[in-house]
Amino acid sequence: MDDRKELEEKLREAASIGDQNTLEKMLKLGVNVNAKHRINGWTALHWASKRGHPTIVRFLLENGADLTLTNGKGETAAQLTDKEDIHSILGGKPEVLANASPLPITPNYIQNPPFPYLSTTNGTVPSPASHVSNKQPITDRVTNLPQFNHSEELVLKVRVANSSETDFIEIELDRNERTLANLVLTCCRELNCEPQSIIKLRKLPNTIIRKDKDVWRLTDFQELELVLQKFTGNTRIQDAFQTLIY
Repeated sequence: MDDRKELEEKLREAASIGDQNTLEKMLKLGVNVNAKHRINGWTALHWASKRGHPTIVRFLLENGADLTLTNGKGETAAQLTDKEDIHSILGGKPEVLANASPLPITPNYIQNPPFPYLSTTNGTVPSPASHVSNKQPITDRVTNLPQFNHSEELVLKVRVANSSETDFIEIELDRNERTLANLVLTCCRELNCEPQSIIKLRKLPNTIIRKDKDVWRLTDFQELELVLQKFTGNTRIQDAFQTLIY
């Protein structure tokens, strides 16, 4: 990843987690506030809207963010939020808000910051069940836990193989878009790496994912590993994998 692309990715990442300090630093370095991800077309404003950060949405707009830009699916930032205040800031149509769907699951890296590749942010995000009292009956505590919508999202656990960071993070994949390319893209976005650096995608303990049908067979909370070029040096295998996802 060249320096410019890396800074643009940090800008989008900061918008996603609500880190205004990092956003300000990136913009002072001259990073394009409207920079799109080269594959999915998302901008920082798309991420701030989707993750529900009204302050960040306002900040981005004040610094030149274009609210008319669309992602790879033709969606504007206003179409990605279910928050009325953000929708109002972005000037979206009421009927679009009614059809917007929230993120059903909070990714692990947001629940437990900071992850090594994320910028340090002030404060911590509480656990989804932190409001539950231990004095409540077990049945009440189970009822109060977040209810995940597994009909729409496939939840997977992923990490980089042979990395000093051994913990997994959770990612969500739209069940209607379970392709190898989309899985690789999602993993790369969450782990801050480039698709071109991937040698192979491994379903633990020892199965290589190499086609869309392999992705369709994955079940919730399956553990995956990305094997990257810098860890293996095998360009022949890397070239073979790239032909599968492009």
